Amino acid sequence: MLQTDQIIKLLGKHLNGSLNRQETEALQTWIDAKPENQNLINRLEQNELLIEDIRLYWDLWNDAEATEREQRIFDRVAQKTTILPSPLYKRIHKWVPYAAASILVLASILYLTLQPKKIADTETLITAKDILPGGNKATLTLENGRSIDLNSQQSGIIVGKDITYLDGSSIVDNKAEASEKLVLKTPIGGNYKVVLPDGSQVWLNADSKLTYPSRFAATERIVQLEGEAYFEVQHQHLSGRKIPFKVVSNGQTVNVLGTAFNISAYAEEPQMKTTLVNGAIEIENHSSKNINKMVPGQQAILEGTDTKINKVDVFKSIAWKYGQFSFDDKSFDQIMREMARWYNIKVAYEGGIPTDRFTGNAFKTDKLGTVLRFLESSSIQYRVKSDDNDTYKVIINNTANRR
Repeated sequence: MLQTDQIIKLLGKHLNGSLNRQETEALQTWIDAKPENQNLINRLEQNELLIEDIRLYWDLWNDAEATEREQRIFDRVAQKTTILPSPLYKRIHKWVPYAAASILVLASILYLTLQPKKIADTETLITAKDILPGGNKATLTLENGRSIDLNSQQSGIIVGKDITYLDGSSIVDNKAEASEKLVLKTPIGGNYKVVLPDGSQVWLNADSKLTYPSRFAATERIVQLEGEAYFEVQHQHLSGRKIPFKVVSNGQTVNVLGTAFNISAYAEEPQMKTTLVNGAIEIENHSSKNINKMVPGQQAILEGTDTKINKVDVFKSIAWKYGQFSFDDKSFDQIMREMARWYNIKVAYEGGIPTDRFTGNAFKTDKLGTVLRFLESSSIQYRVKSDDNDTYKVIINNTANRR
């Protein structure tokens, strides 16, 4: 039988994702012992408002005049703990007031347990739940070198006679007679959309850069990409002739007439991947000069002089555009590189990079701790610490490789 202090310790480690296999089994045994235990852990995991109540309750403990406010908080917590499946309600409704008190006491201790702690080497330990997701962030650099931090409350810009946000509000008057080179850059933890002068739309993923003109030439449309972007290209004609659209990225040029596709061309990735959603494109490998034609549902993987064309599930490659991570068919280190770009974290490994494979999706709007729950199905443990320049480091402990 687990003692109260042992339960508190296990719950605290569960909430910050640092349980080992033996501790996980012990906690699961305790959870399975009583419905009340499962209800308690569900409330602690799923109800952020409850955690806020707990924090308020803790603040009131040393307030001699807080009796009335304390009772209001207690009542709110008690009300939340009564949200139970109907078959269980009659059996344990008498337990609920005591459950509320137990949650308040136990979770208040947990709240203290989970606060950032200083250890001997002054390293600050935090939990992954403290790390927020990225959002709408980008800078626009003009031909004259002026750099503009774009509004995070907006999701994109339109390049026309003027440069405006998607809602029409002005960013900068851009009435120059000649075409100017513009650069849209998203930082780590940012994404943004741009509608190009021809009406084509481009969504930039985190840590990416798109270079394009304020006006396209009459004979061809050329943009340059570093990082990852999703394109929806408009057909455009001149005197009955289609005007080609070209995307130049690291090692390749994609020739487009009108289509939707995704290019992932991060410098730190071992492969460059182009995924065709609809339409038709040609990919020219800069090293081999070979040209490959693609049809919808195919992905081109460029690595050096080789370009391989494979049939793929398109959504796995464009899930990021729809606010999701896809874990399917990805190595563990690739998954973590995607996390690093979105949550502005660094990743380090103890015991080598895990070879585990995972399936499923997660939402990019969630905090890092929620997304990392996919690790619960494995023996992989992690911890988080503060790093230089106001960033965090996630340290992966691959216990499977240590046995």
